[in-house]
Amino acid sequence: MSAFTAYVPVGENRYRERFGLDFEQFAVGQKFQHRPGLTLSQQDSRDECLDTLNQQMLHFDEQFAAHGEWKRCLMDSTLTTKVVMGMTWKTFAKQTQLLGFDEIALPKPTFGGDTLYAASEILAVGSESEQPHVGRVKVRTHGINQRGEVVATLTYELLVARAGYDAFTRLDY
Repeated sequence: MSAFTAYVPVGENRYRERFGLDFEQFAVGQKFQHRPGLTLSQQDSRDECLDTLNQQMLHFDEQFAAHGEWKRCLMDSTLTTKVVMGMTWKTFAKQTQLLGFDEIALPKPTFGGDTLYAASEILAVGSESEQPHVGRVKVRTHGINQRGEVVATLTYELLVARAGYDAFTRLDY
């Protein structure tokens, strides 16, 4: 047994970082805060618009945006969604598949300069009969800005590896 809870022994005096919880470690009602946060810039939004061919001027034209509801450029919503989802990776690193989203909601705007944090709650856990090495986990993740406002809500289901099934054990560098 390793004295390091965040590491798995792989040999004499050799350890590999351990990321993600096993399926059996999840229980309905658990809440996880994902850190660190990430401060987004207006340039991040412009780059996302370029990458996704999003030509909505509200994301990159300050003069156009000044005449809208928020009076300034909004962060591209796909970037907000991807960042919030990405922040969960350490907790859900043992997922083998994202099954799909039940909800993607963006109740408040995100702007360049906002710092996003994420928090997740486990809504349901269950066995996956067709794949005995995984189980289903239903999650709701909130993206929260530096003012404590929920700017994104994502509800989705994952397949998560059970204890003893570790795709990384085959990689021994």
